[in-house]
Amino acid sequence: MTARTLPHRPLLLRSAIAVALLTPALALAQEDEFTLDEPTTSPPDAEQLAELTQIRNTLEFGLGYISDDAVRFGRRRGFDEQGGYGVLRLEYLRRGPHDGASADYVRVRADDLGLRSREARVEFGRQGDYRVRIDYDQMPTRRGTVKTPFTGIGGNTLTLPAGWVAGANTAAMTRLLPNLGEIELEVERRRVGLGLAKLLPGRWELTAGIRHEERDGLKSLGGVIGNSGGNPRAALLPEPIDHRTREFDAAARYAGRKTQFELRYHLSGFDNANTALTWQNPFAQIAGWAPGVGYPGGQGRAALPPDNRFHQASALGGWNVSARTRVTADIALGRMTQNDPFLPYTVNPVLAASIVQPLPRASLDGRIDTTVANLRISSRPHPRLHWAASYRYDDRDNRTPRDEYVYIGGDSQNQDASATSSRRRFNEPASFREQRLRVEAGWRIDGRTRLSGAIERRQTNRTYSVRERADEDLFSLSLQRGFGERVDASLTLSRADRSGSTYHGSEPFLSGYAPAYTATVPGQWDNPPGLRRWYLADRERERAQLRVNFTPTPRWTFGLDGSWADEDYTRSELGLTAARARALTLDAAFVPAEALSFHGFYSRETFDFDQTGASIRTATRLADAVDPARRWRARHRDEVDSAGLGVAFKPRPARYQLGADLLYARSDNAIDLTAGSALNVAALPPNTTRLDSLSLHGGLRLQGDWSVRLRYWYERYRSTDWALDGVAANQLANVILLAEDSPDYRAHVVAVSLVYRF
Repeated sequence: MTARTLPHRPLLLRSAIAVALLTPALALAQEDEFTLDEPTTSPPDAEQLAELTQIRNTLEFGLGYISDDAVRFGRRRGFDEQGGYGVLRLEYLRRGPHDGASADYVRVRADDLGLRSREARVEFGRQGDYRVRIDYDQMPTRRGTVKTPFTGIGGNTLTLPAGWVAGANTAAMTRLLPNLGEIELEVERRRVGLGLAKLLPGRWELTAGIRHEERDGLKSLGGVIGNSGGNPRAALLPEPIDHRTREFDAAARYAGRKTQFELRYHLSGFDNANTALTWQNPFAQIAGWAPGVGYPGGQGRAALPPDNRFHQASALGGWNVSARTRVTADIALGRMTQNDPFLPYTVNPVLAASIVQPLPRASLDGRIDTTVANLRISSRPHPRLHWAASYRYDDRDNRTPRDEYVYIGGDSQNQDASATSSRRRFNEPASFREQRLRVEAGWRIDGRTRLSGAIERRQTNRTYSVRERADEDLFSLSLQRGFGERVDASLTLSRADRSGSTYHGSEPFLSGYAPAYTATVPGQWDNPPGLRRWYLADRERERAQLRVNFTPTPRWTFGLDGSWADEDYTRSELGLTAARARALTLDAAFVPAEALSFHGFYSRETFDFDQTGASIRTATRLADAVDPARRWRARHRDEVDSAGLGVAFKPRPARYQLGADLLYARSDNAIDLTAGSALNVAALPPNTTRLDSLSLHGGLRLQGDWSVRLRYWYERYRSTDWALDGVAANQLANVILLAEDSPDYRAHVVAVSLVYRF
């Protein structure tokens, strides 16, 4: 875990911990090659020598069964639906004998052809001359079953069922619950690619490739109708996904003994078949909305991801200055463009009639020019000393025109084009530039001890930002030491300090609104002056990592890995003020016999985040911003425990093999809230995740080139999430929800397959 991602970790833990921890089980249960003739440390016999020197192809086919529907259970590999599936896998290689004249070859690999997560790759060519590659892969991502009252699912216009009863809030919608229909939120990706490569005389190689990707399905989108105060009304909507991405790459490479050079070109294009999603307003007319906005005539419309293009040309080079020194450099120039036509200010014709100041242009005409350059020199002037220096330049120059837009708030009001209107907004074409200089060196003190260190300076410049310039200095020191032949250890310490130019929290507000409006706002800010964005705020970071490996006997191996990180946001009065992470992992392996091995691990991680905020009312905003009685504090704590145990038995002669893996994971997330005397807070229930997984696998060699494989996989997953569990579609007064629950399932998978080797 890097400290940079530290503030995001609690947001991901509840949804990612189980997926991350089931990966080893999935690999063991579904991707283990079960090579029954796998050589061991003993001298190979004649059969094993033939296995190592002769081409053997593999065809596997069989049947599997999944006991229950379980969205989270292997959802990215097609194991999420109850029922049978096919086991089909192929590995094929044809080429001439190693002592023959032909260098032609054909290689085919296909995996999981009986599942929706199938992939296949075909490559053919002539060694030292050319190669052609064709590949295909498919990946479903299923979120689960949700409920919605809307009809027209999958299209770009959502309507309400006949007899709909609108209300000012969800409690008054008497036909909401009876009209809920179940839908599946799922996106499936399909990708096909073609690649060509040709070797030319003089150490040159030309390559080209194209890739086409399609993504289809449904995901959720929040749609809001309303403009300010208490009048916004919202619904979670099924957004149709119909995306196409096309990529093209071409390169010319030269590989000399002292000099290497490469020219590249990349083109990518994204196209969305749906430009917008329109929905019928399910809420009745309320105060603050213009006439006709409520049900049945009112509608809302939201723009969907626009079509865009990206071009990039790059050059890379390397030069061996001497036997001990090498210089590498690269530069890439790119351009991103987006020019989809703008949607109208509103989808409601009655509101459109009020427009007196139209859109300033027909489309954004968005353009960002990118420049990325790297320069690195590395050298080993002495057998014990090595050093390197590098510089990186990353510039994103936003050339998008800046204009004033007098928008209509949430398809709910007439256009307000007055000089002091809060609807007068300017787009902010933000640019970004980062420069990084790094020097590192290492010294081998003796045959068992190495010392290394690094110094890095990073400067980031942004426009239309709360902080124009951010500076960060990093220092790190690492010591590696071997203690005899049984123990080795490493310790790494680092510190990073970030500061920069004066923090102007009101800059985006002042540059995004018309000056006549900002002059009417007390204090001229939208966020409290003490609030700091964590990725730009002053910060002190300290980290340490320790790794110890211990091998007391040839049969036993132990490992210890510990890490510690502290982040202190020294000048953040509001926002993220501190973050801490601790992790400890113990692992062991035991090989009592040549055919038998055991392995296991235990890991504990804790993450703490301190957050401070303020509750500010519009009428008393200046007083509330400095009133301690209106401050609140949240302490987030995540605790993750995981453990695993595995065994493998591969006797010789290799007629059969057995294996088992057991995984356990538990995560707990708690939020402790405290507040000033003017605020009332209630305790939030903890969120938990539990995962138990068992995989068994075995193989038995039959007569000749046939063998049989058996797999069993069990998983029990339990989770609680107060934001989802027991929350009905009408739980919130002003929002129609999707009525989904956190995952909770028990699933079994059994698979039997035959393997033919030829």
